[in-house]
Amino acid sequence: MSSAQAGPTGEADWDRLREAAAIANLTADQCVDAGLAQALAGRMAEAATCFEAALAREPDHPRAMVLLGPALIALGRHADALRHADRSLALGPSPEAWITRGDALHGLQDYEAALASYDEAAKSETRRAEALAKGANQQFILKRYDLARAAFDASLALRPRDATAQFDRALLRLTVGDFEGGWRDYEARLRKPRFLSESGGPLTGALVAQLERNLRPGGLGGQRILVVAEQGIGDMVMFASLFPDLLAAGAAVTCVCDPRLVRLFSASFPSIRFLDPAAGGLRRADVDKVVDFGELARLFRSRREDFPGRPYLTPGAPARARWAERLGGRPTGLRVGLSWRGGARDVGRRSVTLDQLAPILELPGCEFVSLQYGEVEAEVAAASARLGKPIRVFPKADIDDFEELAGLIAALDVVVSVQNSVVHLAGALGQDCLTMLPYNPEWRYLGEGRSMPWYGSVTLHRQGAPGAWQPVLTAVTDALASRLDRGPAPG
Repeated sequence: MSSAQAGPTGEADWDRLREAAAIANLTADQCVDAGLAQALAGRMAEAATCFEAALAREPDHPRAMVLLGPALIALGRHADALRHADRSLALGPSPEAWITRGDALHGLQDYEAALASYDEAAKSETRRAEALAKGANQQFILKRYDLARAAFDASLALRPRDATAQFDRALLRLTVGDFEGGWRDYEARLRKPRFLSESGGPLTGALVAQLERNLRPGGLGGQRILVVAEQGIGDMVMFASLFPDLLAAGAAVTCVCDPRLVRLFSASFPSIRFLDPAAGGLRRADVDKVVDFGELARLFRSRREDFPGRPYLTPGAPARARWAERLGGRPTGLRVGLSWRGGARDVGRRSVTLDQLAPILELPGCEFVSLQYGEVEAEVAAASARLGKPIRVFPKADIDDFEELAGLIAALDVVVSVQNSVVHLAGALGQDCLTMLPYNPEWRYLGEGRSMPWYGSVTLHRQGAPGAWQPVLTAVTDALASRLDRGPAPG
């Protein structure tokens, strides 16, 4: 091969060649052992390669047959995992293969078929609890809440300390408004494998060991409380509604939160000290109790009527003035903020495109402003050109800090958003927000209804069937048209 021909030249390419050469000299059993070592190291692509190599030597190798499916699932290779599971089942009954088949179908969003596979796996005593919990999640997604609850209960009766099943049951209970029971189960998240590493918040294993449990409002007066925020930035904004309750109980509060929230939270709650996790400067001796948001929710939000639904965040006056000046004179109709993509985990399920928003963008008398996180200037420019309707967009760096984003949102008349942190911020500010939800949204939005307990200014528009965005978009377009008829709010 000449030097002009394609070939491995990078260090990573040579690493792959060396690994392939090493696998070539292994027996099937040794390939499986190597794959297990790779999986333990978190190298799932390499693990799958090893298991596939074992099966190339011994097509029915028992351990490789069992282990390859979960590795493919971990890589998002759901169609390959489904084919592998069907091949395994052709060789004979296998609860492991039924589990893999269910996981693959779940990944392919065929929830009915996934449920049927988990039901087969549940016939095995060895995998019954796991299969029941996985089947419960399919029922949950399909909004069969009573069946989901029964399956979660049955699974947890067999494995009472299963943190994943208990946390999933918490989300179900919160979705149907069982807040008291939901918050009890919600604590299980802290026992879930990889929860802390994947949650995106400042909560660490060392802090979990110090968390207070079973707090009572009467025991907080005069106490120095360290609140450790957790999970995504939207969760932090939502749970910040608990700060007024904590202050009313007489506590002196310090909170460690995402650095993008420090300015906004400090402007909204001047009596609370907010810290960037990387800043340091806080000693354990400076606080009496360490508390997580979930414990505060259990303490202050056990019933629907415990949710005040009032605005609780406000950007500082300089931020509000900056954005009022940048936006300039008000349009004759409405100034509408837009956010159309959800988070990274299920972006496809809860997102729309700017082209899908065309009926909204074509409304006369509206000025549209992008609130979408990320580098979207090119996307917005292309959509504006196609639609013949300019969408104002500001550099990511200008709205990365949430006080700046809040200042921008506060200067709008209404926000239109899919399920993401923009909804939480708009709701926390008391801004009118029309929210477009997938068929089975996150628990925060409840399973039905036009409103959510956390925010009084958010109106929910739900899909009637999975993927059915058109009726939602029509409803939001009509709602905006109605607001146009009324005109912008004073001020």
